[in-house]
Amino acid sequence: MGLDMYLTAERYLGNYMNPNERDLIIEALEGDHPPVRDTNPSATVQIDIAYWRKANAIDEWFVQNGQGGEDNCQKYFVSIAHLRSLVATCEGLLVKQDAELAEAELPTASGFFFGDTEYNEWYWQDLEDTVNQLRPVLDWFDADEKRRMQWDLHYRSSW
Repeated sequence: MGLDMYLTAERYLGNYMNPNERDLIIEALEGDHPPVRDTNPSATVQIDIAYWRKANAIDEWFVQNGQGGEDNCQKYFVSIAHLRSLVATCEGLLVKQDAELAEAELPTASGFFFGDTEYNEWYWQDLEDTVNQLRPVLDWFDADEKRRMQWDLHYRSSW
């Protein structure tokens, strides 16, 4: 039990999907799916692209910067600009590793099994993990402008 956090990428594959793509998706479901309409094949693909465990400062950042201050375990849209801001904040704090600055810019949050709220080695590790997970995602999106139009990002926490 505890705070688990997920960043997912979702892409709608509409009726332009060719039969081979449809068959691959159906095969990936290993036969566990409702009947498929062949007249208008479509699917939505969801991929987990980042995961955190008890990184309460990161969760609090998403709560304040995309969830309107409400931490309710729902799925929320995340923009590339949001991710850039979070990575920049983490990178800046990692350079200085100053607890007072961290408390002001990326504060911890307490909650039911949310983990440690101190600004210690675990806090700095959470920030490093965040950069290591999100930097490749940003690089991937930056490599192709079209990707930003095809994929939606969502954040969800569970506790």
